[in-house]
Amino acid sequence: MAERLEEPELQVVFEGGELTIGRANANTVVLDDASVSRFHATIVPSAGELELRDLESEGGTRLDGRPVKRAVIEDGALIELGPYRLRFDASSFQSRNARGALRLAAHGVAVRRDGKDILKPVSLTVAPGELVAVIGESGSGKTTLLRALAGASRPDVGSVTLNGQPVASRVTEVGYVPQDEIVHPLLSVEEALGYAARLRLPGTDARDVQSTVDRVLAELALEPHRRTRIGDLSGGQRKRVGVGSELLHRPSLLFLDEPTTGLDPALELQMMELFRHLARPAARAVVLVTHATQSLSLCDTLLVLGRAGELCFRGTPADALDFFDVPSHDKIYAALEQRPGAEWRARMAEREALVTGGEASAPAASAPAARPVRHSAVTQAGVLIGRYLRLFARDRRNAFILFGQVPLIALGIALLFESGVFGTGGAGGAVPGNPRDGIQLLFLLVTTAIWFGSIDASREIVKERAVIMREAAVGVKWSAYLVSKAGVLFGVSALQTIALAYFVFALRPLEEPASAYAAITVLLVLSSWVAVGVGLVVSAAASTEDQATSVIPLTLIPQLLFAGAVVPVERMTGAIEALSTVIFARWGLAGSGAAVDMNDRLALDRQLARGYGEDFFAGEPWPYAVVLVLFLAVSFALSAFIVSGRRARG
Repeated sequence: MAERLEEPELQVVFEGGELTIGRANANTVVLDDASVSRFHATIVPSAGELELRDLESEGGTRLDGRPVKRAVIEDGALIELGPYRLRFDASSFQSRNARGALRLAAHGVAVRRDGKDILKPVSLTVAPGELVAVIGESGSGKTTLLRALAGASRPDVGSVTLNGQPVASRVTEVGYVPQDEIVHPLLSVEEALGYAARLRLPGTDARDVQSTVDRVLAELALEPHRRTRIGDLSGGQRKRVGVGSELLHRPSLLFLDEPTTGLDPALELQMMELFRHLARPAARAVVLVTHATQSLSLCDTLLVLGRAGELCFRGTPADALDFFDVPSHDKIYAALEQRPGAEWRARMAEREALVTGGEASAPAASAPAARPVRHSAVTQAGVLIGRYLRLFARDRRNAFILFGQVPLIALGIALLFESGVFGTGGAGGAVPGNPRDGIQLLFLLVTTAIWFGSIDASREIVKERAVIMREAAVGVKWSAYLVSKAGVLFGVSALQTIALAYFVFALRPLEEPASAYAAITVLLVLSSWVAVGVGLVVSAAASTEDQATSVIPLTLIPQLLFAGAVVPVERMTGAIEALSTVIFARWGLAGSGAAVDMNDRLALDRQLARGYGEDFFAGEPWPYAVVLVLFLAVSFALSAFIVSGRRARG
């Protein structure tokens, strides 16, 4: 019979045989926590010894502080799975839920950028149940410090540990809410938390997700707004939803960057009281950056940073008033302007030396870093696609513009040319179409398809970078994001392009077999997909949405100029002709022309034929499709490289 470990201390007698550990009821020992995998680990006798085996769990298994996949268990060994610790004493396992028992220790944490100190060495400890506030002048490194403490970035100097282990090894027990909103305004509160739970707590079923969301809604007093869209909430309520996404996995430490920005004094007090409530003794520590000073008395510890990232004060809020000799906390900012940060730091060091005999204790020995939390990219991509589709469907105005423009553009293209533009003369004395007009019509189709794909994708990554970076930090893979974006955008651009081809060819038929229609449509769709890839590259590289919008024309203009329609390739200079080989519109146009036997049509106009040569429209259309697929692969490899590079830089 399974033994469910929910109490702080329980003992499991080991009687030999296999002992399985996990969240599912089928295990010998059931650990009821979402951060524990359904089948997390097993302990089996092997060659007269006991062997611990990790079952490819999401959060990993640690033995005596070391991440392991398989290891022999010695008497007295400590096994850690999520928040649980199991101590083996040769005949039994003594279990304790250690959630909230993490102590943070930062020793000499410093950060440099471009050869300049933006945060000088900071040392501090944060105990379970503490509420810590960080204030200071603008540009003093508050956010930089918070990111280093939360493991969102690596300091250039110093270390941050949780119970002696690197903070990066216990990322599943840390919550971090950046200053930018990390929730989508078009989702309801329940939907946003539900998607976040499925991404952050892989392996959980629908019932577990719902119970987790219900717990967070109750903890943050958001139940009345369960089905309200986030964009319709007040600023304070939106902040709560962002905090809620980090509470889903019950973090032992919660880091908040400017959570009260933009709130009036009454709402600021409510939020600070909420954080005081969240920082419960032996349950969770909360560290926040703020500019507001009205409610600092609710905090246990106050850090004050001065110019050039100097730590000017560390202590209680009441002691800060005496230290800076000011009547209220808002006057601290004026005091910081009166003296250099180095003087305040020296004064703090003297004060602490009188009390403790030194500034900070020596860093504890760090345990090896754990392997990253493993998540299934396929599962994540499925969740992200579902979320993206819902967001796309909710933005009805954008959807109307994307699809409503198609028949208008198609009508404009078709009306530029006379009926029979693709006519071959044939029987009955029909007048053959002008091959120049046929090339121009195909060129307009290709460039319009490229325009669809580029515009669709150009802002899709940059507009939610804060969401992506935070979810990536807790294990969501960049490949899952790109697949989700591409999957939806491919569908959208394909529908736009197919509709465009249908309307144009309905008005200006190709006068060719159905295979020609199919080939051109496939080439147009592939061209739009390559453009999606290019758009994602731009979106990944851009810093703002406006920047991405400004760059997109620079990617489209070469497609117009060097595709071979404005000036045939045969008439280009050597350097420009070489450039045209990397213009994917050229291959879409050439393949489309090959599909309608454009070389045969050009035979009717020898001067035009000399301009295009015999090779531009030669052969079958499918080799051109292969070239477009290669362009597509390169564009996605480049976007993946850019996104992963940004993640690595934090």
